[in-house]
Amino acid sequence: MKVKGIAYKSELGKYLRETRKEAGLSQEAFADKIGINRTYYGNLERGENSISIDKLQKISRALNIPLSELFLQVEKL
Repeated sequence: MKVKGIAYKSELGKYLRETRKEAGLSQEAFADKIGINRTYYGNLERGENSISIDKLQKISRALNIPLSELFLQVEKL
């Protein structure tokens, strides 16, 4: 989905990857922490999968980022 020229899935994936790495977590460790399959999470980081708000909320909590801030950061990319 593109809005205002933003490729949300790929930009979200980039931001999630950067933030996860800053937290010092592997994909596997992070996916386990939030209760998501590692392969599915890897696909999210590559912008290949869509995500539900519920799962996105789990991710934002695990990264200590308000959901609204997560969207703002994605729009900045």
